[in-house]
Amino acid sequence: MRFLLTVHPMFGHFHAMVPLAQALKARGHKVTFATGKSFGPVVRRAGFLHFPCGMDFDGSKDIFEALPDWETIQAGFPSSIGIQQLHGFIQGLAPRMIDDLIETVNTWKPDLIVRDPVEFGGYIVAERAGLPYATVTWAFYATPHYGITDAVLELRRQYGLVDDSQLAAMDRYFVLNFLPPSWPLPESPQHVTHRFCMPPFDQSGDEKLPGWMDALPDRPTVHVTLGTTFNQSPGTFQAILDALGTEELNVIVTVGRSMDPQQFRPHPDHIKIAQYIPQTLLLPHCDAILFHGGYNSMLSALWHGLPMAIIPMGAGDQLPNAQRCAELGVAALVEGQPPEPEAIREAVRSVLEQPEYRARARQLEQEIKALPSISEAVRRLEILAQTGEPQLVDANAGL
Repeated sequence: MRFLLTVHPMFGHFHAMVPLAQALKARGHKVTFATGKSFGPVVRRAGFLHFPCGMDFDGSKDIFEALPDWETIQAGFPSSIGIQQLHGFIQGLAPRMIDDLIETVNTWKPDLIVRDPVEFGGYIVAERAGLPYATVTWAFYATPHYGITDAVLELRRQYGLVDDSQLAAMDRYFVLNFLPPSWPLPESPQHVTHRFCMPPFDQSGDEKLPGWMDALPDRPTVHVTLGTTFNQSPGTFQAILDALGTEELNVIVTVGRSMDPQQFRPHPDHIKIAQYIPQTLLLPHCDAILFHGGYNSMLSALWHGLPMAIIPMGAGDQLPNAQRCAELGVAALVEGQPPEPEAIREAVRSVLEQPEYRARARQLEQEIKALPSISEAVRRLEILAQTGEPQLVDANAGL
């Protein structure tokens, strides 16, 4: 069968889709990503075909900085960066994706579309073509409660779809959730939302751990990252370096592919700074993570049972993620942009010195790894592609 995965050209969005794509490919299916032209090399390095669709972007920075109509969208929703971004995805990026996807679907003829949760083009084109589709969700679900109903309805009208005032048709087939049962998503359509065990992904090449890892002293190790998109914050990185510069720790900082580590020199010997080290390689050697609240880093931390200190940055889901992690007892929340070094220092000390954080993180790790395997998700996708019938949750299955 043919599976078309629609995703914005951003590393975090793509990485969240790759394990499922790998599992589909391993079953012998044809798997193609539809995303921006300049992001194609990333897709191909991961071993997948690529259709150039949507805004041409390479993932090197915040995609909204490159969106021509971003200032207009911002002006329409001045009170919330999260709402601005959702409307940026719907009003700014979705039409560009849809116009290309229509041609792609007509020529490649997929059996099913799987979409990134804020990539609305796949949803619209699937509805137009009468194709079933699935959504890979993150730690939140973008419901009409986020104020997106009017924008989605306008998008439907623009492409000849009937009105759906309650967005009842949206995600009506199958929603995939990879977080533990302790992390509820009450806004998602519960009758088709299934939980699966999916390992994190962040390697698109032959990356290895740096050689200096073998020589680290025997003391706690903390990984520091602000992600791959919203990492353009030298002030926040400097506050972190000031906070941890005198601590008896190994501190491993990754600043992102578009940032120069040299700008933070000089720094103490116990702090190592690199552009990028895959967390799947690094986190097994760590005792805690200090990060921005992004979904992929959070899933990686939970996968490895690590406590977290979180400094939310610019994406709309980061603060809610951080707040939920704090409520669940796996993280200490650090506020301020940039935050005070003392607040950072105290948060890191708390998650390292108070065993309750690590115990709770390990409990969530066990919950994730006890979920049905990714092969069950593939089986469900195969059934959906064959039958076009929504994949209903068995109330007795405990999913």
